[in-house]
Amino acid sequence: MKPHSNLETNETAASPVNSTGGAVASNGFMRRLFASREISVVAVLLLICVLMAFTDARGSFYSNRNIHNIMQQVALLAIFAIGETLVIITGGIDLSLGSLIAFTGMTLALSVTKLSTALMMGPAIILAIVITLAVAFGIGSIHATLVHKVKLPPFVVTLASLLILRSQSLIMNNQLPISLSNYPPLLNLSEGALFKDTWFAIPYPVVILVLVAIGVSVALNRLRMGRYIYSLGSNEQATLLSGVDVYKVKLFAYGSSALLGGLAGILWAAYGTQGDPQAGNAYELDAVAAAVVGGANLSGGQGSVAGTILGAILLHVIFSAINLKLSNPDLWRGTVVGGVLLLAVLVTALQQKRAR
Repeated sequence: MKPHSNLETNETAASPVNSTGGAVASNGFMRRLFASREISVVAVLLLICVLMAFTDARGSFYSNRNIHNIMQQVALLAIFAIGETLVIITGGIDLSLGSLIAFTGMTLALSVTKLSTALMMGPAIILAIVITLAVAFGIGSIHATLVHKVKLPPFVVTLASLLILRSQSLIMNNQLPISLSNYPPLLNLSEGALFKDTWFAIPYPVVILVLVAIGVSVALNRLRMGRYIYSLGSNEQATLLSGVDVYKVKLFAYGSSALLGGLAGILWAAYGTQGDPQAGNAYELDAVAAAVVGGANLSGGQGSVAGTILGAILLHVIFSAINLKLSNPDLWRGTVVGGVLLLAVLVTALQQKRAR
């Protein structure tokens, strides 16, 4: 199975093995470009935007407020969906992200409230963020260890983690949220924006997403670790026989997924002005959907950062359109995510069948 990334033109060099252990052949840049999932997602996005331009009589869809909200929501989803993509490329799955968002949000809120009694606000917030990210990475490391060293299925490990983290989130403050309204610098992480109060204001989560996307794209497409991640998802046995330390690769993937989940948990807590033990419910499914819609293959070996971001954009553009058109939009969210995910998997299966 050929690794897929629209951010690198020399994919042959990026991936040492395919699903049969042989060299990945190049079919030409232009052919790959126009056959890519990203192009299809962009086409669907343009179609929806054109339809909304003709059917949204009040112009709400293209209002500055709605566009700003879509940008913010896309960033909050895409940040942890990129982490999910890393795990999916290795051939695994991370089902813990929704509960991890709640758990890290509660960890942040609990830490900052405790630390602020002994430290000034600035240092307390910084230290609380560091603690939260360290806890998140530790959780990802446990996932990688159980998957590789103990040989447990990723589905079972991360599903168990989903249940445990949700339970612990509820236990941390007797099922009650922890307010962050007294910490404006922290809330500004999610509510603030570059060029605020202008028509081209860029929410801080979008800025953070850009930095995350650049970092992960460089790792996937320019570093040896990225080649190993694609190789692992294509053929783990061949990757192991080639001398790659597979545990380190899984540690990077699952650790990064949890770390980005922790970062999303911090941003979601800031967005909601509280650590909420009920936050992130079923968000892991949104992350999987964004990754798969963007071209990630649940069998492994395929996926890209740009594709995942486009998948997140498509989901939230659809959500926004539904919010404007239906009286009970929340009731349709699951239908949208499930339908889009099913359609994306079906398209991937048809593409693989055609390739054979």
